[in-house]
Amino acid sequence: MVGCGIDLYQAEPTLLPVDAADPPIARALGYLRTTQVTLLEEAETGGDYAGNWPQHFHTNVLPDYRIRDISPFMVTFIHHALALINEESVAALGLEPADAEDARAMRLAAVDFMRRFEARPDDPTAGTFGFWPHRRRFRTLRDFRRAHRARQALQGPVFRGTRSPANVSFFPPKLAIPPDADVTATVYAALLDHARLDGGSAIDPPIDRIFSDWRDLGQVPRRRNPDWLAPESGAFLTWLAYHDPPNRPKPNDVDVIVNANVLYALARYGRLDTPGAAEAIRLINDVTLAGQHLNWPVDVTDYYPDNLAYHYCIARAYHEGPVPALRPAVERLADELATSFWITPEGTAFWNRGAPHLNTAFAVLTLLNAGRTDPPVDWAVQYLIDQQDPRFGHWAESPFFLARSDSGIVFEWSSAALTTAVVIEALCRHRLAGGFAD
Repeated sequence: MVGCGIDLYQAEPTLLPVDAADPPIARALGYLRTTQVTLLEEAETGGDYAGNWPQHFHTNVLPDYRIRDISPFMVTFIHHALALINEESVAALGLEPADAEDARAMRLAAVDFMRRFEARPDDPTAGTFGFWPHRRRFRTLRDFRRAHRARQALQGPVFRGTRSPANVSFFPPKLAIPPDADVTATVYAALLDHARLDGGSAIDPPIDRIFSDWRDLGQVPRRRNPDWLAPESGAFLTWLAYHDPPNRPKPNDVDVIVNANVLYALARYGRLDTPGAAEAIRLINDVTLAGQHLNWPVDVTDYYPDNLAYHYCIARAYHEGPVPALRPAVERLADELATSFWITPEGTAFWNRGAPHLNTAFAVLTLLNAGRTDPPVDWAVQYLIDQQDPRFGHWAESPFFLARSDSGIVFEWSSAALTTAVVIEALCRHRLAGGFAD
């Protein structure tokens, strides 16, 4: 849509009906296989890169106006779910060897896609990954003028980073973002699975240095200073802003979910002795045990809506890192979920924060990661199976994460592929934990 200054990649995938006789996980794999981008396009001119899945963002001002985005963050979570489907697990999951091959092919393409977002080796941010590609120059004078108007509408935050959307030609340079800890952590976790499962080279990433470089020690001003966050908390900051002048750093922030994802990556690489890890663990436990997350997630996270991602990411770090010291927070979160579900007339269970498919999948995974296998988990798994799209095998697109501008405009990112992958993860984990056959 060049007329509005946004290069939208219009070609949505043609969905193929799945075989109703296949088990739910196999049908969902068929949906992911169909929708993964396979043709390499020029992302800088409105295309997409192979290995991505369709993802979009919209604003609270124009909620029905969806813009196709190109970013590795959601792809890391899809890759994480697909890692559960491999040659060793297919029999237990009731799948065929061909399903493991499909999952592997999708993982390989996803890793190739993620690597496009790595900082250049000669850049001060070397070793990090960005949410968007490196910023491109304006193509026209019209883009320059539109960037000025966008800057006035959004106001900020002003990061003066190096990353901007590939297909928004007028994105204001002052609002370009640096690489961030959330993407860097989740990509490196995916690369570890790539080496473990798919023949990827063993890597020794500098994540201990990168994350400890960006801690909340008072050297960088914080955008927000909530009551629950102590001065100089020592926890991990979100933005890896190596391009900032040392004497004029841009405001940064401490996000509880980002800290959970950093701990997850550090633990998987055996680096929980990294400076900041103990402080991040203490922060997550203190905030959760105080019930601070119950007020409204904006109080503890700038980047996630009220969708139970808080519960899931902390429980994932605890169980899969593992980060055993997060047990107090995980037990509290599991206790909350164990008493907050809804029952359907059919006797199944679900959680609903506005997106019941994604919310329920996050809740199931939180409970399983906490070691809970009580009947509500089975009921919720049956709910997810019942809710699967009977024709194409997916689950509903739902907001996964967000960003807030200084003017109050909120951007939300969603993807049916992301929801489907999280449900796949829940179904696989339930089955591998001895749950009923689908």
